[in-house]
Amino acid sequence: MLNFSAKRAFVLLYLASYLIVAVAIVLTVNHQQREAALDEAREKARLILDSKLAVHSYFSKQLKPKLFQLTDRYRPGEYFDPVWMSSTYAVREIDRYNNAFSNSNYYYKECAVNARSPLNEADDVERAFLGELKRNSSIDVRSEIRLFSGKPFFVVMRRGESMEKDCLRCHSVPQRAPADLVHEYGPLRSFNRHEGDLVSAVSIRIPLEKAYADANRLSFQLSVLLLAILGGASLLQFLLMEGVLLNPLAALRDRTDAILRDESRLGQDIPQLSRARELVELTGTFNDLSRHLRAEKEGLVGQVRQRTAELQELNQTLEQDVAQRKAVQAELAAKVEQLEAALAKVRILEGVIPICSYCKKIRNDEESWQQMEQYISEHTDAMFSHGICPSCFDEQCKVVKRREEDEE
Repeated sequence: MLNFSAKRAFVLLYLASYLIVAVAIVLTVNHQQREAALDEAREKARLILDSKLAVHSYFSKQLKPKLFQLTDRYRPGEYFDPVWMSSTYAVREIDRYNNAFSNSNYYYKECAVNARSPLNEADDVERAFLGELKRNSSIDVRSEIRLFSGKPFFVVMRRGESMEKDCLRCHSVPQRAPADLVHEYGPLRSFNRHEGDLVSAVSIRIPLEKAYADANRLSFQLSVLLLAILGGASLLQFLLMEGVLLNPLAALRDRTDAILRDESRLGQDIPQLSRARELVELTGTFNDLSRHLRAEKEGLVGQVRQRTAELQELNQTLEQDVAQRKAVQAELAAKVEQLEAALAKVRILEGVIPICSYCKKIRNDEESWQQMEQYISEHTDAMFSHGICPSCFDEQCKVVKRREEDEE
């Protein structure tokens, strides 16, 4: 098998990659589900707005004109009934019934500043949006996600109604408004309007808590399914990789270690470990390398043996030369000793020697005269033995003969 630390590192890397992919899948699925929930909230807000605008249009263009026409002869000037005379009231009441019947908890309000009904009074965010609409006529709608009591809502605010001329009877000054209206709502709220003024904005809030919870649940279920599929596929892939790649590589490593421990196996072919093309090629390359190394090794061994024989022969030659040199050196040393011995016996007289031209005595350093034989004996290792040469012998014989003749 592969080295434990290497295999563990491979497994840890594989698990880390698996976890990264798993987290990415979960986050991606959850994000997509939340986006889908948000798209659904946008669509629901659009449907609510369309239905409310349809109710407004029906009240303003059909119901109210007909009822006003039918009741003009019988209706006193102070009469006011919001049930059929106020489209905003009608929409609010219809919305209340709708919420009760459908058990939905969406929020719809035609918000205004100083609204006639306190239920329609704009909050701080809606008030700021109304102010922005008045300052910038190019803005019509704004949507965002806001938290209310810690719960997420998709909020859409859209430009609402502008004051029309027919509506000024109830919104200009209290004196012109029906007395019943002033009695119902008071003389302060929703008066002093002018034609063309922006009156309201439509504010819709779609709760996202349940949609997000459903998205989280669906994303979790889908993620579990995807992770199970991915985990099974990864496990199968790992097992196949271990059987097809990791184990053959471990076997190849064991064969290599065996060759390293026993060099006699170098050059032996490793059998095919797998049918995988890459491993077949790797095994073939390894066998080629093993044979090549075996041939290189044998060639190197032969060269080493040849070099060893040459070195041995050269060593023998050198030993012979050394022996000869030692003999020559011994002979020279003997001759040097003989020369030194000879030189030790020879003492050389140098310089000018003063000698008597008559008696042949030599003057020494003490200014005394010595016989020549004595002087040479003292300054050299030479010794004298006396004899007589033939000429001197003849001369002495003549001298002796003359002495004898004289004596006679």
